[in-house]
Amino acid sequence: MNKVILASFLVFASFIVHAQDQKWSIEANYPLVANSNLQNDLNGVVDLGIKYRFANVGPVILGVGFNAAYLKNFDSFTYGGPGFQDQEFDYKAKQFLFQPKIFAEVAIPGLAKLKPQIGVGYAKVIDNVYLKDGVDVQTDDSNTDGGLNLNFGISYDLSDKFFIQVQYDFLNVHRKGENTRDNQTFTYDFNEKIGLIKAGVGFRF
Repeated sequence: MNKVILASFLVFASFIVHAQDQKWSIEANYPLVANSNLQNDLNGVVDLGIKYRFANVGPVILGVGFNAAYLKNFDSFTYGGPGFQDQEFDYKAKQFLFQPKIFAEVAIPGLAKLKPQIGVGYAKVIDNVYLKDGVDVQTDDSNTDGGLNLNFGISYDLSDKFFIQVQYDFLNVHRKGENTRDNQTFTYDFNEKIGLIKAGVGFRF
C-alpha cells in the first residue's frame, strides 16, 4: 500500500513539474469573517478550493471552480444563583459549505501579477446545531439548504507557481423546512444572506 501511495505521489508531482499551461490551481484559505443577517456569526476554520481554466477570451480567462469550507461556533457555560440549581448552557454550531462556480479572471495590462476575479455559482449549506439550556435539549438538528453564490476576489502572483489572494463570497440561501424547539415543531421558509471574507495561498500547475 505504501508503495502505491508513493508511486501515485511521484506521478502527480511529475505532472505538476512538467505542466506548462497552468490551467489548474489549488488553494487553501482561512475564513476571516463569516456573518449572517439572521444568526450568530460563525468562526472560520478552513476553506479549500480547486480551479480549472478552460478558455481565453481576450484579456479574460474563463474557468470553473469548487470550494469547500468548514465554520463553527461553540459556547458552553454554567449559570445559576442562590436557591437555584446550576444550569448548563451548551451551544454547538457547525456549518459546511460546498460551492461550485464558473468564474472570469482578468489580466490587467502592465500589472500581470495582479488578477481580479468574479464568479457565480450555487452554494450547498449544511448546518448542524445543538442547543441545551438547563436540563432540556432545545435544538438538535441538521439541515441542508442552498442558494445563489456570488464571488469577488483578487490574487497576486508571488512567483510563476505560487500566489496569495483575498475573496468575498455573498450567499443568498433559501431556508425551508421544519424545526423542533421546546418540543414544538415550527415550519419556516425564508432567505438568509451570508457574507464570507477569506484570505489564503494557492499553487498553479
